[in-house]
Amino acid sequence: MKEGALLKLLKNPSSKSEGFKLLVDLYQEKLYWMIRKMVLSHDTANDVLQETYIRIFKGIDNFKGNSAISTWMYRIAYNECLRFLSKESKLLRVELDISDSDYSKKLYADSYFDPNELSTKFHTILSELTVNQRNIFNMKYFDELKFKEISDVTGININTIKSTYYLVEKKIKKEINE
Repeated sequence: MKEGALLKLLKNPSSKSEGFKLLVDLYQEKLYWMIRKMVLSHDTANDVLQETYIRIFKGIDNFKGNSAISTWMYRIAYNECLRFLSKESKLLRVELDISDSDYSKKLYADSYFDPNELSTKFHTILSELTVNQRNIFNMKYFDELKFKEISDVTGININTIKSTYYLVEKKIKKEINE
């Protein structure tokens, strides 16, 4: 379905529910995995995804169409993740520009994580990144967003996004090959 047609369904009060169901069907998996990579836990990802959909449903009438609807939804999901992580880290005082020492603990505690040697090495490298570095890498590498989309989602300058991604990519390649 074309984005314009979906938006018409969503903006029309008589077809909003139908449009929202289509929107969920189209983006459920992508949004889930984007969120999951940020919050790590399956259960938490589902909770954050639910909050994301509530915000999307309530805010769709205010969507101006200045970006793709998917970019707008990623921005909402990203902000919901940041809200969750902020609440979670208030006691820990974790900042987005320092590495997340709990990353590996949370990952290995998740019953859905299936480590093998390469995966373990890869996630060990990711655990050493700052939260911002990891989020930028995940959005580009796994979610296949364009640099502009990542900039729109995060509010970070596109040149900073590019340099961060390439720095992380270089670090991962170097450490995987050691």
